[in-house]
Amino acid sequence: MSYADSSRNAVLTNGGRTLRAECQNADGNWVTSEIDLDTCIGNPNGYLGWGMQNFSHSSEDIKLEEGGRKLTCRPKTVDGGFRERQGIDLNRIQNVNGRLVFQ
Repeated sequence: MSYADSSRNAVLTNGGRTLRAECQNADGNWVTSEIDLDTCIGNPNGYLGWGMQNFSHSSEDIKLEEGGRKLTCRPKTVDGGFRERQGIDLNRIQNVNGRLVFQ
């Protein structure tokens, strides 16, 4: 289940590379957590992909959409141009007892 189902107030910080949200833990308390998306999302030639790194180093106009369920941006291609807006579903970011993790 995506973090978005048990978290609130999701925002991007650090130029879009860090996802911060208030996540509900097992006790029902809301805890602020962050995850560096550059550790799990990459940009191979203008498309976003999981299990890679440093997408934000080669992307512009990074945003959260669909209530924080999707990250979108304009990723750079190997020829130096930028693709039209691309998106990746953040369903692999989970809330594990109040902590954002990549799974």
